Amino acid sequence: MRRRLTSWLVVVVGIGLITLGFARNLFSVGPAFEEMIDDFRPALNDEAIGALRADLQGLDAVAVEFGTAVAPAMASQLGMTPAEFDAYVATEFPAVAGGMAIVPHAVTGFSGLVDVLDQQQANFRSADEIPTESLPATTVPWGILFVGAVFVALGAAMLLTSDNRAPAATAVFGLIVVVAALIFGLPGKSSAADDLNAALELVYTVETVDGAAATLTVVTDMGEQLQGEMLPALAARLGMDGPGLEAFLVENFPATASALTGMPGMIERFDGLVATFEANLDNYETLRPVAFVPIIWALILGSAAAAAAGAAALRRREDDAVASLERPRDRSELVSV
Repeated sequence: MRRRLTSWLVVVVGIGLITLGFARNLFSVGPAFEEMIDDFRPALNDEAIGALRADLQGLDAVAVEFGTAVAPAMASQLGMTPAEFDAYVATEFPAVAGGMAIVPHAVTGFSGLVDVLDQQQANFRSADEIPTESLPATTVPWGILFVGAVFVALGAAMLLTSDNRAPAATAVFGLIVVVAALIFGLPGKSSAADDLNAALELVYTVETVDGAAATLTVVTDMGEQLQGEMLPALAARLGMDGPGLEAFLVENFPATASALTGMPGMIERFDGLVATFEANLDNYETLRPVAFVPIIWALILGSAAAAAAGAAALRRREDDAVASLERPRDRSELVSV
């Protein structure tokens, strides 16, 4: 009875691990996680985040300078009151007026997003190494399925055979799985992945991504109209050519001049970031409900239980073998002696 119990325990562990892989949708979660990690990797480093922060600071500075210095100076040069100049810009260059109005909101919203990415760099790097630095996350469900299948086979062998090979193999294999999971740091990596998942849940929604895309469109239209229409028109009214106006801006309004120079790069960087979020909405929805820590500990504890069952069965069989050797010979053998 004890032999059967330990054998069935190993079988149950194996079936449980196989069921876990399908119940938690790991064969979809693994590819979704790997694709999302690959796409976000270029944006989650100090250099990329530093560039995004510099872009936002420059955008914020140009909005402040435009309202407090550029607009009043241009109004004076054109013989307008500040209110008249604002009306002129709103009528002739609505994209510029709308963009300048939305810039504070855009800076606040994108700054919060960049802050989340910055704070999650360590968790991202750790999660990026699941299961190891050289193996992709897509191998995890197949690994759990393999471990479960091996335990089912070993448990069945323990039921059907009476020698020590199956219990010994079960004990060794279970121990190998436990040690490998701990050496690879899977508990810590899975915890980092869950923390990353929880942090993104606050900002990674369809509404947030759509809002960021819409805001970026407004800012892009502002930059294009500012450079392509408004500044040339102002230069013509002030009797300046393009280089003359550029030199005038650099000398008197450095934040605006710098922002205009860096605007294409800024738009490209944020457009890439928003596109990455948009492209991975489905991937995030697939992995968002899944907690990785319980899965990893189910693998570790299940393997440890199977290893203990194999060791117990092996010890029991050795004890039975010793007992059979020490058992007194039957009466016929004693008489012949």
